[in-house]
Amino acid sequence: MPSPADRPAVPAGLLTTTEVSEAFRDRDPTAVLVTGSCEQHGAHLPLDTDLYLAERVAAAACASTGDLVLPALPFGYNEKELGFPGTVSVPAPVYLDLLVGLGRSLRRSGWGRLVIVNGHGWNNDLVRAATHVLNEDPQFRTACCSYWSLCLPEVRELRESPTPGGMAHGCEFETSLMLHLRPESVRTELIADEISYRRLPGLHHDLLEKSPMFMPEVFGELSATGIIGSPSLATAEKGRVWFEAAAERLSSFLLGFRDAFPRKEVA
Repeated sequence: MPSPADRPAVPAGLLTTTEVSEAFRDRDPTAVLVTGSCEQHGAHLPLDTDLYLAERVAAAACASTGDLVLPALPFGYNEKELGFPGTVSVPAPVYLDLLVGLGRSLRRSGWGRLVIVNGHGWNNDLVRAATHVLNEDPQFRTACCSYWSLCLPEVRELRESPTPGGMAHGCEFETSLMLHLRPESVRTELIADEISYRRLPGLHHDLLEKSPMFMPEVFGELSATGIIGSPSLATAEKGRVWFEAAAERLSSFLLGFRDAFPRKEVA
């Protein structure tokens, strides 16, 4: 049996309007929107890391559920890393309005549900805010996640980087996933660890262990290399386990979401 990484999914952008209408009738698919970023990930990972990883998780899940992945949003909110060349940012108010506008347009064109799969940390609060606003419409249901939240038990089990601070950006987690899914994009000879940011009481940066205090800072004040973490501990096998767990949990949610909230015709 093929792994989730190998199963084909049909992107919504390749369908015609007639085929989308037929899908509404035959299986009531959920629209899945991937949000990512174009941003630095140190010297060893490419600018599309956030977008690519979220897209692969979403595509693998939808291949098993029959839901449809919309064309992804390649840019996100990232004012903090503009000091690193290649990073692009959409202003926060514009990004929030964009997500809400996209969701409302999906509702008007016949969709009944939307799941936003986020791949970029600075997007997270805006994606959640947009989900709040979209769910003010009782006829259109929206859910969201940042894909890494779907595999946290497996990350805790296999993680070797120090806690907190060893898994935050361009780290063991993202590098492992890229080694599994697209190893040719990893400049392994340039991998370097860095956990050098300012530590205040109750404030740290980590994928798993969230600090009680939250204070975004310009990234150049947190890292000289663009890395927060220990990418030297990454392996393709860790990436496989984490990827498959995330895809399987998203698939399970999508199936339950469809059953719980069937599409209603546009008024």
